[in-house]
Amino acid sequence: MINCRAWKPSSSSSLDSLLAPSSSCGSSSVSSLSSAGRFKPSQHLFQIIVSLAIGGSLLFIILCQQPKGYVVSTTDPKGHINNSNKKAAICAIQKGGLRYLDEWVQYHLLALGFEDIFLYDNSEDFELQAWHQSLANFNPSKLQQRTHIRHFPGPKRQNEAYTSCVKQIQKTRSHAWVAFIDIDEFVVLRDTQRYPYISDFLESLPPEYGGLAMNWVAFFLNHQMHYQDLPVTMRFQNRSEHATSQHIKTIARTHLVRKVKNPHFVDYLLFRWWMHTYDTDGNIVAGPFNPELVVDQIAVYHYQSKSLEEYKERCSRGRADVSKEEWSSQLACKSDERLLKDLGKFPELIKDDVPWQLLKERVPGYASKYTNSTI
Repeated sequence: MINCRAWKPSSSSSLDSLLAPSSSCGSSSVSSLSSAGRFKPSQHLFQIIVSLAIGGSLLFIILCQQPKGYVVSTTDPKGHINNSNKKAAICAIQKGGLRYLDEWVQYHLLALGFEDIFLYDNSEDFELQAWHQSLANFNPSKLQQRTHIRHFPGPKRQNEAYTSCVKQIQKTRSHAWVAFIDIDEFVVLRDTQRYPYISDFLESLPPEYGGLAMNWVAFFLNHQMHYQDLPVTMRFQNRSEHATSQHIKTIARTHLVRKVKNPHFVDYLLFRWWMHTYDTDGNIVAGPFNPELVVDQIAVYHYQSKSLEEYKERCSRGRADVSKEEWSSQLACKSDERLLKDLGKFPELIKDDVPWQLLKERVPGYASKYTNSTI
């Protein structure tokens, strides 16, 4: 029996140490082992290299493959390829916004073509419950079936709601894309002739886009002091020439999202480090801001204040991502004089009624109720 002590690294290279005979073994012993075919260092090293190559290839395939159920290519009887899942959903959270929801839901589902809305209710008394029942009156468009509500009370729960929402969609593999927006925000497509609906636009994005950044276009008071029971996009149709904001909102590929820790952007899966959020010009957008201000193809119209009366209501209502203590120091809680001064810094002289025109064209049953209304 050959008695050899275990190999230990030396100052020489690992390969030299492996090939060199141990000091406790005679050279004749090593020679006899090699000749007997039991110890062939070069063959052993080759097997290690091959194993690493195969393992690396398999890992690459696993990381790069598209999970089944998100975008599935099929062929029809004529052999044409169809994508069976181009669906886009919205995750949102609301508190005290009942009077704005009919317009916001019908715009995004019926005018823009989002498939479903997942709406988290941050109110204490689940105020969306009765409203959701009223959607049964819209049977042909199936608004009730396409609007999913969940009671989600408690302070500072917006990011938690968004993460919960995307995880739910991932489990069902029901939508390829998910947008994270608020109920005072309206997604706007610039060219509805080329891209009639949101799914048409998203399908045109390059495969390396993990998500799409959409810059805000801000609308403020429009000289309105009080609430009117009219659609938001009808009441506020003027903006300033400086309306485009660096703030963004994100539409992301559902299966790539790991979590949401900020309302403006998402965190992607750890093993998809090459995935990023881009704007439509191909700029990588990391974080909540895009200083390039890209709004030529898609934007988010943000009706931030509405009237002075409505803006001040935000002070008592608060926000889903900010505690009451933090919110009390925000602009909405300042004096009327301060609000009018700050919100009126930039004259709103540019007419921009794109969302309202799309509502009138594609959801006439809703918009026609307000045809004879005046502001």
